[in-house]
Amino acid sequence: MDVKKYLELSQKKELVNTLGYEVIRDILVPELIGDNHNILYWAGKRLAREVYLAKDDDLPVFFSEAGWGDLKRIKGNKKQQLFELSGDVVQLRNQVVKQADFLLEAGFLAETIQLQSGFVCEAIIKEIKKKSGIISFLVQLDPEDSIDSALIPDKEPLQFTE
Repeated sequence: MDVKKYLELSQKKELVNTLGYEVIRDILVPELIGDNHNILYWAGKRLAREVYLAKDDDLPVFFSEAGWGDLKRIKGNKKQQLFELSGDVVQLRNQVVKQADFLLEAGFLAETIQLQSGFVCEAIIKEIKKKSGIISFLVQLDPEDSIDSALIPDKEPLQFTE
Protein backbone atom coordinates (compact mmCIF):
# COMPACT_ATOMS: atom_id res chain seq x y z
CA MET A 1 0.00 0.00 0.00
CA ASP A 2 1.40 3.41 -0.86
CA VAL A 3 1.80 6.42 1.42
CA LYS A 4 -1.25 8.22 0.04
CA LYS A 5 -3.49 5.26 0.93
CA TYR A 6 -2.16 5.20 4.52
CA LEU A 7 -2.87 8.92 4.87
CA GLU A 8 -6.32 8.47 3.37
CA LEU A 9 -7.11 5.67 5.83
CA SER A 10 -5.87 7.72 8.78
CA GLN A 11 -8.36 10.47 7.88
CA LYS A 12 -11.38 8.13 7.96
CA LYS A 13 -12.10 7.84 11.66
CA GLU A 14 -15.24 5.81 11.00
CA LEU A 15 -13.01 2.96 9.76
CA VAL A 16 -11.16 2.64 13.05
CA ASN A 17 -12.31 -0.45 14.92
CA THR A 18 -10.55 -1.17 18.18
CA LEU A 19 -12.32 -4.50 18.64
CA GLY A 20 -11.05 -5.79 15.29
CA TYR A 21 -7.54 -4.66 16.07
CA GLU A 22 -7.56 -6.23 19.52
CA VAL A 23 -8.94 -9.56 18.27
CA ILE A 24 -6.15 -9.81 15.69
CA ARG A 25 -3.40 -8.48 17.95
CA ASP A 26 -4.15 -10.32 21.18
CA ILE A 27 -5.90 -13.50 20.05
CA LEU A 28 -4.93 -14.39 16.48
CA VAL A 29 -1.28 -13.27 16.38
CA PRO A 30 -0.27 -15.08 19.61
CA GLU A 31 -1.94 -18.21 18.27
CA LEU A 32 0.05 -17.96 15.04
CA ILE A 33 3.45 -17.26 16.59
CA GLY A 34 3.20 -19.54 19.62
CA ASP A 35 6.01 -18.99 22.11
CA ASN A 36 8.17 -17.03 19.67
CA HIS A 37 7.13 -13.54 20.81
CA ASN A 38 10.42 -12.00 19.64
CA ILE A 39 9.13 -12.28 16.09
CA LEU A 40 6.89 -9.31 16.90
CA TYR A 41 9.97 -7.16 17.59
CA TRP A 42 11.37 -8.03 14.16
CA ALA A 43 7.96 -7.53 12.59
CA GLY A 44 7.88 -4.03 14.12
CA LYS A 45 11.28 -3.27 12.60
CA ARG A 46 10.12 -4.50 9.21
CA LEU A 47 6.92 -2.48 9.49
CA ALA A 48 8.97 0.68 10.19
CA ARG A 49 10.81 0.14 6.90
CA GLU A 50 7.51 -0.09 5.04
CA VAL A 51 5.81 2.75 6.93
CA TYR A 52 8.79 5.06 6.70
CA LEU A 53 8.58 8.09 9.00
CA ALA A 54 11.37 10.52 8.10
CA LYS A 55 10.39 13.13 10.70
CA ASP A 56 10.62 12.67 14.44
CA ASP A 57 7.35 14.54 15.02
CA ASP A 58 5.45 11.93 13.00
CA LEU A 59 6.30 9.10 15.42
CA PRO A 60 3.73 9.90 18.16
CA VAL A 61 1.15 10.79 15.51
CA PHE A 62 1.65 7.42 13.82
CA PHE A 63 1.27 5.57 17.14
CA SER A 64 -1.99 7.39 17.79
CA GLU A 65 -3.32 6.91 14.25
CA ALA A 66 -2.37 3.21 14.27
CA GLY A 67 -4.33 2.73 17.50
CA TRP A 68 -1.22 1.79 19.48
CA GLY A 69 -1.64 4.50 22.12
CA ASP A 70 -0.17 7.85 23.10
CA LEU A 71 3.61 7.95 22.71
CA LYS A 72 5.75 10.53 24.53
CA ARG A 73 9.51 10.96 24.58
CA ILE A 74 10.36 11.43 28.25
CA LYS A 75 14.05 12.17 27.83
CA GLY A 76 16.84 11.57 25.42
CA ASN A 77 20.46 12.15 24.56
CA LYS A 78 22.89 10.95 21.87
CA LYS A 79 22.92 7.39 23.20
CA GLN A 80 19.51 6.76 24.78
CA GLN A 81 15.90 7.80 24.44
CA LEU A 82 13.19 6.96 26.92
CA PHE A 83 9.57 6.78 25.73
CA GLU A 84 6.27 6.11 27.46
CA LEU A 85 3.25 4.61 25.79
CA SER A 86 -0.13 5.11 27.44
CA GLY A 87 -3.78 5.58 26.62
CA ASP A 88 -7.03 3.65 26.66
CA VAL A 89 -5.88 0.91 24.30
CA VAL A 90 -2.73 0.25 26.37
CA GLN A 91 -4.73 0.14 29.58
CA LEU A 92 -7.32 -2.15 28.00
CA ARG A 93 -4.67 -4.56 26.67
CA ASN A 94 -3.01 -4.69 30.09
CA GLN A 95 -6.32 -5.43 31.80
CA VAL A 96 -7.76 -7.93 29.34
CA VAL A 97 -4.71 -9.81 28.07
CA LYS A 98 -2.90 -11.91 30.64
CA GLN A 99 0.54 -11.34 29.13
CA ALA A 100 0.10 -8.39 26.76
CA ASP A 101 3.34 -7.68 24.99
CA PHE A 102 4.48 -4.54 23.26
CA LEU A 103 7.35 -5.94 21.22
CA LEU A 104 5.83 -4.81 17.93
CA GLU A 105 5.89 -1.23 19.20
CA ALA A 106 9.45 -1.63 20.53
CA GLY A 107 10.70 -2.89 17.18
CA PHE A 108 8.92 -0.11 15.32
CA LEU A 109 10.48 2.50 17.64
CA ALA A 110 13.97 1.04 17.27
CA GLU A 111 13.89 0.88 13.49
CA THR A 112 12.26 4.29 13.03
CA ILE A 113 14.85 6.00 15.21
CA GLN A 114 17.61 4.03 13.49
CA LEU A 115 16.44 5.22 10.06
CA GLN A 116 16.02 8.80 11.27
CA SER A 117 19.33 9.02 13.14
CA GLY A 118 21.48 6.90 10.82
CA PHE A 119 22.86 4.89 13.76
CA VAL A 120 22.19 1.33 14.87
CA CYS A 121 19.40 1.23 17.48
CA GLU A 122 17.76 -1.39 19.66
CA ALA A 123 14.79 -0.97 21.98
CA ILE A 124 13.75 -2.77 25.12
CA ILE A 125 10.61 -2.66 27.18
CA LYS A 126 11.98 -1.17 30.35
CA GLU A 127 8.83 -1.32 32.46
CA ILE A 128 5.18 -2.26 32.23
CA LYS A 129 3.00 -0.47 34.76
CA LYS A 130 -0.21 -2.46 34.55
CA LYS A 131 -2.20 -0.35 37.03
CA SER A 132 -1.48 2.98 35.37
CA GLY A 133 -1.34 1.51 31.87
CA ILE A 134 2.07 2.92 31.01
CA ILE A 135 4.74 1.08 29.05
CA SER A 136 8.31 2.43 29.17
CA PHE A 137 10.66 1.81 26.23
CA LEU A 138 14.38 2.45 26.26
CA VAL A 139 15.93 2.97 22.83
CA GLN A 140 19.69 2.57 22.80
CA LEU A 141 21.62 4.26 19.95
CA ASP A 142 25.21 3.45 19.05
CA PRO A 143 26.75 6.70 17.72
CA GLU A 144 29.88 4.72 16.80
CA ASP A 145 27.96 2.36 14.49
CA SER A 146 26.32 4.12 11.56
CA ILE A 147 23.99 2.27 9.24
CA ASP A 148 24.57 1.87 5.53
CA SER A 149 22.69 4.65 3.73
CA ALA A 150 21.32 2.00 1.35
CA LEU A 151 19.17 0.76 4.25
CA ILE A 152 17.18 3.99 4.35
CA PRO A 153 14.02 3.37 2.33
CA ASP A 154 14.00 4.90 -1.11
CA LYS A 155 10.36 5.86 -0.94
CA GLU A 156 8.18 8.76 -0.06
CA PRO A 157 7.91 8.99 3.73
CA LEU A 158 4.58 8.99 5.50
CA GLN A 159 4.08 12.51 6.89
CA PHE A 160 1.46 13.56 9.39
CA THR A 161 3.09 16.86 10.36
CA GLU A 162 4.24 19.82 8.28
